[in-house]
Amino acid sequence: MPKVSVILTSFNKHEYIAKSIQAILDQTYQDFELFIMDDNSNSETLAVIEPFLSDKRVKFFKSNIQTMEERVEKTRYAVLINQALQLAEGEYVTYATDDNVYNRRRLEKMVGYLEQHPKVMVVYSASQTRYLNEMKEITHSITRPARTISWLAPCMTDHCSVMHRMSILPQIKKAFGSYWDEDHQFYRLGDARFFWRINHFWAFYPINEVLDENYITPKSIHAQLFNDSPNQFSKLLPPQRTCKELREYLRALRRRDEG
Repeated sequence: MPKVSVILTSFNKHEYIAKSIQAILDQTYQDFELFIMDDNSNSETLAVIEPFLSDKRVKFFKSNIQTMEERVEKTRYAVLINQALQLAEGEYVTYATDDNVYNRRRLEKMVGYLEQHPKVMVVYSASQTRYLNEMKEITHSITRPARTISWLAPCMTDHCSVMHRMSILPQIKKAFGSYWDEDHQFYRLGDARFFWRINHFWAFYPINEVLDENYITPKSIHAQLFNDSPNQFSKLLPPQRTCKELREYLRALRRRDEG
């Protein structure tokens, strides 16, 4: 069985996904399986993905979602991740998106940390986020550091900057009924909600080195939800839950546990 399960979610980003996939396949650490979980993308995106499917490490799944109404009933990437987690065989689990690029040594460094620290359940790294305009020009960028052991990971740690042990998942599911929360109120904060669940039980341990780059494009969920002219997707979603409430809940939980 592979040591690591990498779960990449995909939807209609043919301009970026090849770079995302290639960066995973080119890792210095090679003992992994890669799930490409596609949400019924357009033909351009599927054509880009297709050449990678001959790699024996790649496992490809495509949903049959058809309408925008179906697409907003649940947080779709959380649904896809939960499906992949049911099939994953790795001792460690990590995540990627179709607009994220791994550093070549990302898996090597994260696996190494967990191997050296058997009591640590979750590790996270620093990450860089670049914002692109319609011309694919970088308008600005931010770096999220990874300096501290974190009991407040939501909205401070990126979706693609974590690795956790597979062994945490049964406790998450027992406590909350699923791994990732599929409630569409968390479409904007799906990763933060998952980290909120993890932080009920475990801290995130840091590797203070940028091990992945994220690209916020006009197609990104974040960009769509904050656009001055909401599209159909944004209009159909319910009001979105906030980082503030997730973090305040965890602070209160820590105060109670320490009191």
